[in-house]
Amino acid sequence: MSTLPKYPKVKCARCGDCCRIPVVPVTHKDVARLIKHTGLPVSSLVRFCPSSEMEFDENSGLWIKFKSSRRAMVLRKRGERCIFQTPERACSAYEARPQTCRTFPYSVEFDGKKIEEITLNEVMKCNAIKSSKGCIDIDILIANVKKEDREDREYHKIVERWNLSDSGGNVKDFLKFAGL
Repeated sequence: MSTLPKYPKVKCARCGDCCRIPVVPVTHKDVARLIKHTGLPVSSLVRFCPSSEMEFDENSGLWIKFKSSRRAMVLRKRGERCIFQTPERACSAYEARPQTCRTFPYSVEFDGKKIEEITLNEVMKCNAIKSSKGCIDIDILIANVKKEDREDREYHKIVERWNLSDSGGNVKDFLKFAGL
């Protein structure tokens, strides 16, 4: 791997805020992994949220057109927290967690294939502790970022095909269309 730019070395503070505060968009691949890992039906894992709950560019590839509204597929919450966050603030589906969760709290910017910048994600303030010990393995982070990008592009193509189909279907129809 080429020389990486400097990046913030942090260790998770185990505050659990990242499992409470943000709305987490998921792809069909994220959901399929969670179904396989948990045995739960898709309806227990995701919900479809309106743009009023989540700030994403209208052209981001997340917004699914339904008969009555435009929504994004997101990880379901139980009250204020992710359905997989335990009372101890751990993840009960850690091995199958969405790619977004695997790359948080980092944001990696590429210039072509070269990594240009690695920063802390600005979706929310992360309480991670600055540390060179116990921080994320950067090679694993890069691999997860690349996988997230591939899966996002594939999912966005599915959403685009759905939106262009003028099917005007419902959530159940979209899930079937997405292979869920």
